[in-house]
Amino acid sequence: MVKFLSEEWIDIGKKYIIEKLDPQKDLKSITTSLLGVVEHIPPDDITMNFYLELEDGNLKDFIVNTGDTFEEKKAAYEIRGNYGTYKSVLKGEMSLGIAVLKNRLKVKGSKMQALKLIKPLDGVIVSLQKITDEFE
Repeated sequence: MVKFLSEEWIDIGKKYIIEKLDPQKDLKSITTSLLGVVEHIPPDDITMNFYLELEDGNLKDFIVNTGDTFEEKKAAYEIRGNYGTYKSVLKGEMSLGIAVLKNRLKVKGSKMQALKLIKPLDGVIVSLQKITDEFE
């Protein structure tokens, strides 16, 4: 188990997604990219980003960085929220869909299109729930 948003989290997440998730069955062969912006991370109130890209259900890229902006790649969707909301999603206390519908996670891009991607992305969320056990 690893700390949320650490390099180890990214590395183990990549390995898990590639080895344990079937591109067709689990990820519904989706092609999309998203930028998760995690704000107000304790103890220093910093912002971090993670970028996830899937092509035909296969993991193409998964990276994390620190800072208010992320300009390395252009994502189809940006999902912005505070650390507590992301923590609740990764602990299984709140679903990604509920977080978006209640505006606890704000979507930049088509909210309706983003909601259609949530079911296929559940596999990724579950995989990240399984490897994440340490938070600030």
